[in-house]
Amino acid sequence: MNSIKAIKKKLNLTYRDLEKQTGLSAMYICYLAEGKRTNPSLEVMQKISSALGKKVEEVFKLN
Repeated sequence: MNSIKAIKKKLNLTYRDLEKQTGLSAMYICYLAEGKRTNPSLEVMQKISSALGKKVEEVFKLN
C-alpha cells in the first residue's frame, strides 16, 4: 500500500511529471499507485518519494 496517488493529486502532478523527475515510466508509477505492481526496490521508492517531496516512510507503508 502506498500514498502515491493521494500525494500526487494534492501536489497537482501527473504521472508524466513524475516520470520526468524520476526517470521511471509513467505506466510503472501508475501501476504502483494503483496496487497493480508491488514490492518496488528501495531505489524506486526513494526516487518517487523525492519527486513528491516526502520521506519514503510517508509514501510507502514499510513493514
